[in-house]
Amino acid sequence: MLFSEEAIGFLFENHARDSKEWFKEHKEDYHRLIEEPFAELITALTPIMNDIDSRIVCNPKKISRLYKDARYNKGGPIFRESVWCSLKCQRDKSEYHPMPEFYFYISTHGFGYGCGYYKTDRESMDEMRTMILAGAQEYKKAYKALKDNSKFVLFGDEYKRDHFPNASREDALWLNKKDIGVSFDSEDPKLLFNVNLLDTVCSDLASLGDVYRFFMRAEDNILQKKVK
Repeated sequence: MLFSEEAIGFLFENHARDSKEWFKEHKEDYHRLIEEPFAELITALTPIMNDIDSRIVCNPKKISRLYKDARYNKGGPIFRESVWCSLKCQRDKSEYHPMPEFYFYISTHGFGYGCGYYKTDRESMDEMRTMILAGAQEYKKAYKALKDNSKFVLFGDEYKRDHFPNASREDALWLNKKDIGVSFDSEDPKLLFNVNLLDTVCSDLASLGDVYRFFMRAEDNILQKKVK
């Protein structure tokens, strides 16, 4: 078992107390209940991620912080209710561009995982639309991967008006997104505390390899155009 009821209880109490002193006093609980299970998950995912794309960085120590950024949180809660890990390709910071990522999160409300963008750049969406309309094989494989694993759903903000009325209904779902990704989200604690969670997550994220490759093909196309 990766995560326990005690782990969710810790997140809930830490957020409810919203006390730096309480968190420091229970730092060992945080390490045991949150950090160690995430490290185990990332370690298990590493060979799967490397098989999908050797550029994906998998650092077992790199998970989100519970502290909120004080710069954007004046007067608000100190701590978050959720923790997550993000596995993605790293590029030169001087050429920063939002990148697709595999992710897993737990919160006081549930858990989830998938593949997509935290915030999709307009340039990326335009390139993906070009590929979709051209019938690119990468898109066809991504579409099939999502269809074959029905537990995942396509997410992202959409245009209020259909910008592609001549496209098929299936393609239009992708074309009209302003942000994009595929996700599985659940509030069922039985799934989170299941002894087979690690195997399930590894298998499910592996099945999204073609979705990630479609996203990354768009990013690589953009980079190649800039180099030229």
